[in-house]
Amino acid sequence: MAALTKDEPEVRISNDKMKAYLYLPRPDFDEEDYSISDILDILQSNGISFGIKEDKVQDIVERQIYNQEILVAEGQMPEDGIDGYYDYKFDMNFSKKPKVRPDGSVDYWSIKMVEIVTEGQVIAEYHKAIQGKDGMDLKGKTILAKRGRDLVPLRGKGFERSEDGNTYTSQIDGKIDMNGDRIVILPVYEINGDADLSVGNIDFRGDVIIHGSICSGLIVKATGSVTVDGIVEGASIEAGKDIVLRSGVMGASRANINSKGNISAKFFEYTRVHANGTIQADVFLNCQVSCGESIILNGKKASIIGGEVGAIQSIEADILGSEGEVKTNVKIGNDLAVRRRIGILQNKIEVEKANLAKIEEGLKILQDLKNDPRRTDLLRVKIRDTALLAGDTAELEKLEDQVRRAKGGTIRVNNSVYPGVCVEIDELRIKVKERQRKLEFVRDRDKLVMRALEA
Repeated sequence: MAALTKDEPEVRISNDKMKAYLYLPRPDFDEEDYSISDILDILQSNGISFGIKEDKVQDIVERQIYNQEILVAEGQMPEDGIDGYYDYKFDMNFSKKPKVRPDGSVDYWSIKMVEIVTEGQVIAEYHKAIQGKDGMDLKGKTILAKRGRDLVPLRGKGFERSEDGNTYTSQIDGKIDMNGDRIVILPVYEINGDADLSVGNIDFRGDVIIHGSICSGLIVKATGSVTVDGIVEGASIEAGKDIVLRSGVMGASRANINSKGNISAKFFEYTRVHANGTIQADVFLNCQVSCGESIILNGKKASIIGGEVGAIQSIEADILGSEGEVKTNVKIGNDLAVRRRIGILQNKIEVEKANLAKIEEGLKILQDLKNDPRRTDLLRVKIRDTALLAGDTAELEKLEDQVRRAKGGTIRVNNSVYPGVCVEIDELRIKVKERQRKLEFVRDRDKLVMRALEA
């Protein structure tokens, strides 16, 4: 066709070079209509070599579409791949804290300590990565797609992997734990009834679950957690992790509950209780309690009645003592013995460091006399004193951390404090002589004060 001299065809390409629009001016009467080859030449002259919509080009020619932009070419967008992923068939998102019901009572059955799997149970299925598909712009330049990446196989023990590598199955009945991409299934000591004399004492490396009660006189030890559905009588429980006693303890002054983690229980009566972590319960009745963190009494009663109850950080309850003015001691923080021990350790560590420095000087003098008995003796003393220094330093750091955590601690009472209650914070003490309501005990410099709770 004759060369155009006025309104010439225009091609507009999008910024991402993925779409091209063609504008054709209407030919003059003395000019020929555009042909398919004319349009293809126009596109090619603008660098468009990929994604041309031939049906659109043909439509423009046949219908003589002029004086408007028409999408005539479109690149191919990349299709990103999908990374491989695991579909886990067990639940690890459970709470170790009890739920509070709308009526204010606490549901200790809501606590879940362990996830149990059975032999042959599928614990995970792997979905392999899907590789992406590269795209291309209008000028034929490849646009790389994101590649799907496969995950490494699961590591751990207590399970097996299928031949195709996609299915993981438990090899034993036990408790499943997950940390990152590592899964460990360990045996669980589970009793479906009561732990009584027919069962005997329990000493187990792992978690213990008792669906009944624990009878008086029994000893239950576990390196993991201990969960008891029924009543604990005058028994002893010792756990390396948390303890959950869903129905409480009727200790009869013979029960001992000791945890290196946290303790949750419906109630404690006449029981010795210790936890390195937090203790949560409804009631303490004439108990001896020590706690490395905080004690929280909640539920409808939320009471400490009688006994001695102490924590490092804080205590919260609705009621302290009783109308009968039963003697009740409640304390937080650290006593003078802790501070004295810190001072002793600080002095001892200074002496140990000085002695080690002298030993080092002696060893330098004797460094060329390897067979000298004096050098051998110094080495023995160095090993002994280094061990002593490490032990004392670790104890000092623990006590100093304990003192730091105790700072600013309070004893909060949401309802009543009765006469007969003695409250201590560190070395400070106050005896309650009249019934008080809704207050907290705090340390204000060298005084222990009662401060009303904000409404």
